[in-house]
Amino acid sequence: MAADQVVLLTGGTSGIGRAAAERLAARGATVLFTGRDRAAGEEALAAVRSAHPESDGAFYRADFADFDAVRRLARDVRADCDRLDALVNNAGTSRDRRRTTESGVELTFAVNHLAPFLLTNLLAPRLRESAPARVVTTTSALHRRGSLSDLDAVVRGEEFDGLDAYADSKLANVLFTVELADRLAGTGVTANCVHPGWIPQTDLVRNAKGFSRLFTTAAALVAGVVPVGPFESVDGAAEALVYLTTSDAVADVSGAYFDRRERATPAEAATDSELQRRLWERSAELTGLPASVPEGDPVE
Repeated sequence: MAADQVVLLTGGTSGIGRAAAERLAARGATVLFTGRDRAAGEEALAAVRSAHPESDGAFYRADFADFDAVRRLARDVRADCDRLDALVNNAGTSRDRRRTTESGVELTFAVNHLAPFLLTNLLAPRLRESAPARVVTTTSALHRRGSLSDLDAVVRGEEFDGLDAYADSKLANVLFTVELADRLAGTGVTANCVHPGWIPQTDLVRNAKGFSRLFTTAAALVAGVVPVGPFESVDGAAEALVYLTTSDAVADVSGAYFDRRERATPAEAATDSELQRRLWERSAELTGLPASVPEGDPVE
């Protein structure tokens, strides 16, 4: 990755997103990052600039539960930047209680899948113009627990369970990545997704219960010092994101699932071409896009 390239990284004000933003800036990239809280975003931007005065970047406030905000974000990025070399879909949420958007979509599915689906397709023309370019999406090994066999029930959040809803959204991330890679074949834009390791410091710990909560809380203390098995530190997870975004070793890889830096085999459901198609068409419908995206310019 050249030092003068432009990267849009969502969810960059805390956790692995912020750590990844700092590492990308250290490599000389112009890092554009998003977050819901303006004060946190401006503080993170100031910290990155202080550590790397030679780097450039910007913060964009965006709530991914609001699709109008996602559309504004895409418009602002297109207006501000004449190129976009990488889009890192990292923003996400995990909820212990069912909540829905104003349109009735379960919030975890909306934020973790539909928002990056919408943003990626709105920015696809700019990515194609900037090729070679990359789309990297943060998923989770928990996608193996997910099921989208009753897609409408997942969209509505029926019989809600926080961990299952998160797993469903992460399975959607992998399915989206594979279908996106197929649709972008030959354009010079690659699409991959990465499980950055299980980071116990995240919101998933707060939504765990009983023994699972005790176990993950203890693991967080260990992983913060030395990563163990599936557990990873924030810094280690950020390095996985940066690797997929910048490494020449994966420049020509597309449609792949990575476990940290290693290419891995996703759940069998993630390779279901019919499910990929159904998810894509339903996602386009829910976000107001034509099912033909990313071909041509999407209708906003």
